[in-house]
Amino acid sequence: MTRSVLPCLLLALMAAFHAVAQPESSAVEKPVDDAEYQRILEYYNYDPGMPSDPIYFGEWPWRGPHVLYKLSYSSVRGQRVPAYLAIPKETASEKIPVVVLMHGWNLFWGKNEDWVLEWIPLLTAQGYAVLAPDHFMYGERKMEGGFDQGSDRGPYYYRDWMCQSIVDLRRGIDYLESRPDIDSDRIAIFGGSLGGWIGSILAAVEPRIKTAILSVSATEFVTAQTPAGRIINSSNFFPHYKDLSLLMVLAKNDVPLRNARAKEFFDLVPVKKEMVEYDESHFLDPQKYNKDILEWLKENL
Repeated sequence: MTRSVLPCLLLALMAAFHAVAQPESSAVEKPVDDAEYQRILEYYNYDPGMPSDPIYFGEWPWRGPHVLYKLSYSSVRGQRVPAYLAIPKETASEKIPVVVLMHGWNLFWGKNEDWVLEWIPLLTAQGYAVLAPDHFMYGERKMEGGFDQGSDRGPYYYRDWMCQSIVDLRRGIDYLESRPDIDSDRIAIFGGSLGGWIGSILAAVEPRIKTAILSVSATEFVTAQTPAGRIINSSNFFPHYKDLSLLMVLAKNDVPLRNARAKEFFDLVPVKKEMVEYDESHFLDPQKYNKDILEWLKENL
């Protein structure tokens, strides 16, 4: 999530995946059938049992209600994922629940985005551990000529980017499961903006998630059901949510199509769910808008 105007590369991404206009009665696309959905799932699979091989670069215990660790872990295709892990100083039990925090479209900030850094102490103060990775090609993983030059990228480029990003997060959950202090039965995901779009897919393909919070999710970036588009179109994933709960967070003054899609997706999911909507624009200040989210986690994680 970012306070600035969405970069023009987002417009390029939307154009690259633009589909035939949907009927006025619907803001979302008809999902693919079950057979095609099973084929799509293969894009998000990886070999089980791969070691996480965490590397720890240091810790910072002097600020906030947690110890902050800087680390990286192993993912697929030779990628290592830089991340913060925050462990609360005060815990109610030996094994603690964890929130995987997914940043927005902020190019070079990644996990250092202010939205992420403000949410970490809010969550750890309530006794939750937090894992905050850099998405593929963001933050420490940003590469010259990456998403800054989105206008000359094609649909398969973005498909491959999303597939890598999703598997990176699943590998992060593998790493969390390897830790004796984490309760692997109490894993939440919390994504904002771009992170909400990623989370909308992750919630369907990763069975270890107990609850998902999707905030101002930018699912309108991809609306096509082309061979590349359908792999990362959220319309194909919401109907397949199961064995988790969902909190949908909207901003009334956000992009109208974004909100319209979120409301239709909300109606589609066959799980315990709740929606909150704030009289705000796209950026939801964590210091101001945290009560509903913290209450949801208390009840559902």
